[in-house]
Amino acid sequence: MEKKFDLKLAWNRFKSKEWFPTFTGSLLAILLGIMIGIILILILNPSNASLGIGRLLKGSFNHPRGGMIGFGQLLYNSTPIILTGLAVAFAFKTGLFNIGASGQYTLGLFAASLVGILGDSLGPVQWIVALLVGGLAGAIWGAIPGAFKAFFNVHEVITSIMFNYVGIYFVVGMYKSDFLNTRVINGTTNRTLVVDQAARTPYGPFNDWFRNSGLDIGILIAMLVAVVLYLVLYKTVFGRELRTVGLNKDAAKYSGVNEKKNIILSMAIAGFVAGLGGALFILAPSARNLGNAFPLEEVIASAGFDGIPVALLANNNPIAVIFTTFFVEYIKLGGSSMQSVGFVSEIVDIIVAIILYFSAFTLFMTQYFGKVVKKKDKLVIKKESDV
Repeated sequence: MEKKFDLKLAWNRFKSKEWFPTFTGSLLAILLGIMIGIILILILNPSNASLGIGRLLKGSFNHPRGGMIGFGQLLYNSTPIILTGLAVAFAFKTGLFNIGASGQYTLGLFAASLVGILGDSLGPVQWIVALLVGGLAGAIWGAIPGAFKAFFNVHEVITSIMFNYVGIYFVVGMYKSDFLNTRVINGTTNRTLVVDQAARTPYGPFNDWFRNSGLDIGILIAMLVAVVLYLVLYKTVFGRELRTVGLNKDAAKYSGVNEKKNIILSMAIAGFVAGLGGALFILAPSARNLGNAFPLEEVIASAGFDGIPVALLANNNPIAVIFTTFFVEYIKLGGSSMQSVGFVSEIVDIIVAIILYFSAFTLFMTQYFGKVVKKKDKLVIKKESDV
C-alpha cells in the first residue's frame, strides 16, 4: 500500500537535522538585528526614516545604473570577504582563533602583486601563478603563529594579532625598498602599479551579465574553495583529525594524531585561503579593466577583520560563510546608499554587531532547548513511522 505524505512527520524530520538549531538561531538573530536597526533609524532621523529604511533594505539594488550592476558589485565585494571568512571559520573548526587573517591577506596581496607586475614572462598562466604564490605567502604567514602555538603553547590570538601589524609594516617596507620601489610603485599616486593584463583574473561571462561591476571569476574560485574546505573537514580522515585536535588535543594525541603538525597545518591552510583573498583582490581587473592598486599606507586591511563576523554568523560552516558574506555585504551597500538621505553608513556596523550578539545568544538557547526536545522528537518520529 502506498504511503501518504505526512507533513507533520516531514517537519519533525526536518527540525531534527543537526544544522537546524544553527540555521534558526542565525535567522532569528538577523531578523532581530534588522528590526532594532529600523528602530534606530526611526530615532535618529524620523523625517527621512522611510527613505533610510528603504535604502537599507534595497541593499545592492540601490545602484543608480540598475540592479544587475548593483548585484554584480555585491558579488565583487564579497569575493575577498568570503575567503577571509573561510580562513577564520576553518581555523575555528579546528579549535584555533585565526584573528590574523588581515596579515595573511596582505602578504597574499603583496606576493601576488609582485608576480603580477614583474612576472610578464609567464604569459597566459601569469594570473594562475600569481594566485597560487599569493596563497602560499598567506600560508607561510599563517603557519608561523601555528608553530608558536604547537611548540611553545603561545596563544594564536596574541601572535596572529602581532603578525597583522608585522605584515603591513613588512609589506609597505618592501614596496618602498630600493629594490622594488622604482619597479612596482607609481610615484605620482603613492600606490602600487596595477598588474599586467595577463595577470588579471578573467571576467568569464560576468562582464556581459554585470557590465562595469568589476565582477570576475574570482567569485567562483571563492565559492569553490568553500566547497573544498567543507569536504575536507567533514568527508575526509584528515579533516576529522583536524577537528579532533580542536575538540580535545590530549584525546587526539592519545589516539595517535600528531597534534603539533595538525595545528601548524590548520593555520597554514587558513593562511593560504586568506592569502587567496588578497591575491584575488589585487589581480581583479575591476570595473572597465583598469586593475586594482594597493596604497602604501601602514593600515591593517579591514578585509581580514570583516571575515570574523561572517564566520561567526555562519557558525563556522564553510558553505554558510558564502551566504552570510552576501548578507553582510548586501546591507553594507544599503548603508552606503543611506548617506544620501542623511544617515551615516556606520548604522550598518551597529546592525551587524547586534546580529552577532543575538546570534550567539539564540544559538546558545536553541542548542540548550534542542537537547531537551531532541529525545521527544525521536520518539515522535519512531511512533509515526510505525503507524
